Amino acid sequence: MYSYSNPSFLKNSISFLKSISWSSFLDGTSKTLGVINQAIPLVYQVKPLVNNAKTIFKISNIMNGDSPSTSDDKPVQNEKKETISNSSPIFYL
Repeated sequence: MYSYSNPSFLKNSISFLKSISWSSFLDGTSKTLGVINQAIPLVYQVKPLVNNAKTIFKISNIMNGDSPSTSDDKPVQNEKKETISNSSPIFYL
C-alpha cells in the first residue's frame, strides 16, 4: 500500500486553493460564456451562406461557358427513328 506521509503536498494544495481569486475566476468564466452564447447563433446563420457559396460558384462557371466537371458527362448519341408501316397507334413517352 502507499503511505501518504507527505503532509507538505496537502498543505500546498490547500494553499493553492486559497490563493485563487474566485471572483475573478467566475467573472472570466461569465465573460467567456457570454461570448460563446453570442457566437453560436452567428455560426448557425453563416453556415447556409457558406454552403450556398459553393453552388453560386458552380452556377457562375456554367454561365461563363465552363462545363461542370462530373464523371457523368457522356456524348449524346442521336437515335435513329424507325418508321412503322402498319396502321397501329404510336405512343410517345
